[in-house]
Amino acid sequence: MKIALEDQLKTTFTTPWGTFYYTVIPFGLCNAPGTFQRSMIKVFEPFLGLFLQVFINDFGVYSDRASHLAKLELVFQRLDASRVTLSFEKTIIGFSEGKMVGYIVSKNGVATDPAKLDRISKLPFPTTKKAL
Repeated sequence: MKIALEDQLKTTFTTPWGTFYYTVIPFGLCNAPGTFQRSMIKVFEPFLGLFLQVFINDFGVYSDRASHLAKLELVFQRLDASRVTLSFEKTIIGFSEGKMVGYIVSKNGVATDPAKLDRISKLPFPTTKKAL
């Protein structure tokens, strides 16, 4: 997302090689994730809850096998019209189960990733008030 020209100087930072400013929103800026989430909701508003879910910079298109390509085409048209691009490395198409934001998403619904639960179960039991 581009930062308005009049606001770019507000993001100036200094390095040993000079001063620089952002022209697009980096996620390290205050309110950047919320701004990005709001823009993605605006882009995908007609599809939300019907066959698409958004979480900040991740989104998932879900449907039955017969109508999936038609729904993907709608999503790609919407992305193109909104001038939003996808990262090829992070794009996965045509899976029946996958990880999204720490959860396993499948035709059965959304479940917690067992690897996350395993890590939590291996945490040491707190023995002091401070550890608790």
